[in-house]
Amino acid sequence: MWRILPSRRFIVLALCSAVVVVAIGAAAFMAKNWYDVKQSEKFAILSRPLVEELAKELNVSYVDAARVFVFRNTDHDMESDWYHAHAEDLPYVLEHLYKTATVATDAERPDLACGWRVMVMQSLLAANEISSDTIYLYNDTGSDPNQNSHVVIEADNPATGRLEVHDVDFNVKYLHQDGRTASLSDLMKKDIPDGFDVCDEEGCASERVMETTVAQNDYYKGVYYRDRNVFVLNRAKFDVNKTFTIHRIRGDEVMDVYDYFNYIYPNAPIVEF
Repeated sequence: MWRILPSRRFIVLALCSAVVVVAIGAAAFMAKNWYDVKQSEKFAILSRPLVEELAKELNVSYVDAARVFVFRNTDHDMESDWYHAHAEDLPYVLEHLYKTATVATDAERPDLACGWRVMVMQSLLAANEISSDTIYLYNDTGSDPNQNSHVVIEADNPATGRLEVHDVDFNVKYLHQDGRTASLSDLMKKDIPDGFDVCDEEGCASERVMETTVAQNDYYKGVYYRDRNVFVLNRAKFDVNKTFTIHRIRGDEVMDVYDYFNYIYPNAPIVEF
């Protein structure tokens, strides 16, 4: 039986074509990422004067005003069609955050979860050259730490010269008795809410604030710094003897605290105290 084998020239042409296709695809991906970054920056910068105006109105820092701005112009809703269609599209979210705040006729009020609200607030802070970290919070009250997980932001507030935790999803922060906003280190070391006042822009311990789960429960037991890729665990607050059942395709698997967090953050060191 005769076999017709491709010529060397054909093979070279095929390989070159494949390389070209991959290069075009990579270039298109990079171009889209560049465009998305520029669009995100554009609408964050457009929103900055609105945040500054709100800061003056409330007599608070830009960081506080950014938290309030996002809370007032978005909703927490993970079930809506809008959430499933757009929540992961940061440029689109920031565009409609701005349009919602300015009461534009084509505004679509964003539906977001805690993590996406944090990303939006980070964009507003970056527009004013304020650095921040995304913080994932875990506690030990459920059969899986993800059941009661939460996301907040720790900002380097230039108005106070301090690192401050702001919970944009519930629009709260924690204050020391002397009025300083608590950092993540502060919150990890003390019981919550007993060690702090839980406050929003209107004051502390209001009915709205005290009805939130973050005013009633301690979420600051185990935390993951996403931007630093470090997991921090307080052994006095998190029950390190507890085990968790993880449902996987090959069957359920029981893990202790260390196996669990190594499983979800395989390259992150665990720092204990």
